[in-house]
Amino acid sequence: MTLEVVYSKFIRAKKLSGLSKKTISDYESFIGQFLKFIGYDVDVFVLQQEDIEQYIEFQVDRNISRNTFSTYVRHLKIFIRWICNNYDVHFTYKTIKVPKVSKKVVKVYSDLEIKQIFNSIQYQESWIEYRNKSIISFMLDSGVRQGEVCSLMDDNIFCDLGRMVVRGKGNKERIVPLGKQSILFYNEYRGLCPYKSYMAFVTKTGEPISNNTVKLMVTKLGKKLPFEISSHKLRHNFATNYCLDMYWKNGSIDIYRLMTILGHEDISTTRRYLHIANEIIASSECLSHLDKVFNC
Repeated sequence: MTLEVVYSKFIRAKKLSGLSKKTISDYESFIGQFLKFIGYDVDVFVLQQEDIEQYIEFQVDRNISRNTFSTYVRHLKIFIRWICNNYDVHFTYKTIKVPKVSKKVVKVYSDLEIKQIFNSIQYQESWIEYRNKSIISFMLDSGVRQGEVCSLMDDNIFCDLGRMVVRGKGNKERIVPLGKQSILFYNEYRGLCPYKSYMAFVTKTGEPISNNTVKLMVTKLGKKLPFEISSHKLRHNFATNYCLDMYWKNGSIDIYRLMTILGHEDISTTRRYLHIANEIIASSECLSHLDKVFNC
């Protein structure tokens, strides 16, 4: 059985498991490099551990970032593990080590910067301006992913209850909070929009909005601002501010509640935001022993 046939079966299995189109596309892009290097017609039962190691060595020698290299290896390991679990082969995924990547400090926007973001959203047609403000507010104040914004249906937005139902990774639904300001933006947009659609957000021509449309909108917005912005950074800000707001209100942080809102399956992914929030809380309390010594 050729590697190409096995790869096709792998992609089909992933599609049947309900993974998003973007995730499938990532598998195709990163694992496709492996097939190109090894050869599509190579028999999977002839493939050796050394062949896999040579491919990893090839990626090491390329002029790519450590994060990109880690992504290639991680996708490869998933593919090789699937082969090992489904076929009696002469290699193993257990020796493939995915390198750790550097954790970037999440920029938490100040209140002034948040206002600056929304003040920079201007458009000749009012309904598009409010559409864009609504999209940004959903990501910044509800933690919704870019793809989730695009798949939102109007019937799943409950403004009277202050919540909405989003469809996340693996086609799983979850309930997320909806703030009053976000509701104002959304209602203004829907009232002005010339198209009546079952989808929450539409394009200038009334078609359901796409990931590329949102990405382009955020990119253009970033060019007006003196700081970086992206859909994922907005989600990061939601998560960090959720921890901070909960701490200042209750004196504690319920990380499991945040995990549910974000749609994470692994608590370790959510803990990152708890760590960032604790750093901010610790630094803001400014407990300086030296100041105490010198009576400052």
